[in-house]
Amino acid sequence: MEKKTKYLFKDKILNIYITRHPEVENYDKNVFNGTIDVGLSKKGYEQANKIYEFFLDKNIEYVISSPLKRCSVVAEKFKNRAKILYDERIRERNFGIFESLSWEEIERLYPNDAKAFLKDPFNYKVKNGESFADVRQRVLDFIDDTLLDIKSNVLIVAHGGVNRVFISHLLEMSEKSILKISQDYACINHFQTDGSFFLCKLINGKVNL
Repeated sequence: MEKKTKYLFKDKILNIYITRHPEVENYDKNVFNGTIDVGLSKKGYEQANKIYEFFLDKNIEYVISSPLKRCSVVAEKFKNRAKILYDERIRERNFGIFESLSWEEIERLYPNDAKAFLKDPFNYKVKNGESFADVRQRVLDFIDDTLLDIKSNVLIVAHGGVNRVFISHLLEMSEKSILKISQDYACINHFQTDGSFFLCKLINGKVNL
C-alpha cells in the first residue's frame, strides 16, 4: 500500500515530526498542568537528550516549539543545528480553575464543573480556561499560517492535547476523535507531505529511552 501512496506526491517530499515534551517533574501527582510552566523530571531531561540524539541524522532545519519550558528544553538543544521558533498557538490547553489540581481535587472542589467536563470534554470550556475546540482552532490557524509555508523538514515540540489536534487533522479524522489518540511523554509522530497530501509514518512512537 505504501508503494502506491508515494505516487500521490507531486513535489518535494518533506518530513514533519511532532513530539510531546518529556516527563514533567510533578508527573506522579497526576494534576492538570495546562499552561503552568512546570519543569522536567530527572527522567525527563534524559528523554530530552534522547530526542535530540534521535533527530541528529534527520536533517531538521526548523524546530517550532511551545514556549513552555517543558518543551523549550528540547527545542534549545537544536539551537546550533536548526532555526528555532516559538509559537503561543501550540502551547497546552488552558485548564482554568482545574490547573494544578488532580481529578479527585476537582471533583471535590468543583463538582458541577467536573460533571459538565465529563459530559462534553471536547466543547466544555473550563472557567477561566479553554475548551478542546478552542485549542483545535488555534492549532489549525498555526497549520494554515505557519506550518504549510515551511518547505524544509520540521520538528514540532508541543503537548499531548496539541499533538492530538495535529494528528486528527492531518489524518482527516472527526473532531472528537482527538480524545481517542494516545500521546505519551517524549513520543514521536511522523508525517510526510508534498504540501497537499499527508502520509502518516508513525504515531506515538518511542525513542530508545
